[in-house]
Parts: sequence; C-alpha cells; structure tokens
Amino acid sequence: MGSSGTENRESLPSSMSDTGKASKKRRNTLIFACSGLSNTGKLTMQAASALAFRRPDMYRASAAHKGVDAVEDAVSEGFRILTLDGCTDRCATKSSMKQG
Repeated sequence: MGSSGTENRESLPSSMSDTGKASKKRRNTLIFACSGLSNTGKLTMQAASALAFRRPDMYRASAAHKGVDAVEDAVSEGFRILTLDGCTDRCATKSSMKQG
C-alpha cells in the first residue's frame, strides 16, 4: 500500500503541469456566489472562496450582496461568469441578471 501511494504522488506533478498548460488557454471565471442567511448560502460563498484561493489563476470570487460591480468589471476583462445560488430565491442570479 505504501508503494502505490508513492506512485500516485509521483504522477501528480506531471498531471498538474499538463492542466497548467491547458489552463493558460482558458478564460478566467468569476464565481458570483450567494452569501445569504441560509446555511447553503454560506456554503456557496465558502466553495467559491476555496476555488479562488486554490486556483487564483483561474477563478475570482465575489459575494452577491456586494452588488454587480464585480460582474461588470469581470465581463469587461473577458471573464466568464458562474453564478452560485444558495436557495430557491436565486438572489445571486437575479442580481447578475440586472447587469445584463
């Protein structure tokens, strides 16, 4: 079992470099996340923040309650927009749709 764990660790850097090369061709993504009062709303912002922290070259996170200024900036910079809603009220989607 110990040797197979070593083999997996040795293969990771090459696969990471392969994905790193591919990510340079991709456009960055703004994650416009709910950060509402519900537990799922808080969870969506935590997920967005974790992605942005782990892959800052690919993702940027923004809380929906802060408004659509971040969406406008990201669109002007060529970012894709991913909206994460925390509940059926869909506040993040509604806020981002106001921007157009």
